[in-house]
Amino acid sequence: MKFMTSKELRSNPSKLWESGTGEETVITVNGKPKAIVIEAENGDIEEQLKSIRRAKARSALDKLRTYSIKHGLNKLTDDDILVEVKKARKHNDTL
Repeated sequence: MKFMTSKELRSNPSKLWESGTGEETVITVNGKPKAIVIEAENGDIEEQLKSIRRAKARSALDKLRTYSIKHGLNKLTDDDILVEVKKARKHNDTL
């Protein structure tokens, strides 16, 4: 994995393709990761995008599960959940 600043990318975009090894490149803005560039595989690009989206969804779900356990939310009963849903809906109706 290599890193490239957004400034480098603007001034010399061909540098992104120099390695040619299929290695991922992290684009940074002000020193913080902003995007990941990966080589498009030959074949079905839509399938590759679906795989990436599934991985992102799994990661988000893992974060939610961790948050739930950390805050004791994994112990809520179905009735507790319904009460929370009703509160949220009532709150949204007042907005």
